[in-house]
Amino acid sequence: MSKKTKELLVSAFLDFINDEEFDKITVTDLVDKCSISRQTFYYHFEDIHNMLVWAFGQEISLICDSQDPDDWEKTEKKFIEFFKKYDMLLRKSIKSTDFLFVINLIDKSFYDFITSYISIKRRNEANFGKNADYVISYTAGAYTSLVLKTIQCEKSNYETIINNLSTSLKGI
Repeated sequence: MSKKTKELLVSAFLDFINDEEFDKITVTDLVDKCSISRQTFYYHFEDIHNMLVWAFGQEISLICDSQDPDDWEKTEKKFIEFFKKYDMLLRKSIKSTDFLFVINLIDKSFYDFITSYISIKRRNEANFGKNADYVISYTAGAYTSLVLKTIQCEKSNYETIINNLSTSLKGI
């Protein structure tokens, strides 16, 4: 039941983001829409930021857990679906005081995914190299920047970003 409640709250947030500014969505809005108490919200999350950290973490975990480096197309499709699901949140965050928070969520998502990919792809190697964290951070930052550019455009182009990520990761 706990996961269902969390998912319901995230879904309510995504519904609100279509019509409201990012900064204007409140815990009260979410609990009213979900017909739950504020206490229930705070049982699961500290605040809306914590809820979004959980949501992004869940999505990326699902992608990481199901990835197969030898069948990249399946993973690619899930990554594109992830960005499309959160597209309006990303777009609305540009005009928000929470913009940096959202950019950090995207960066962490890329970082976690790339780390998982490398650990699967190179699981038989004892050491990824002393510069692995730098390379992962650099790559995650580069793709976060590409997402930032695409959400500033009228039409999102997540397919191109993920296709480029695919090309980058194939060299690892």
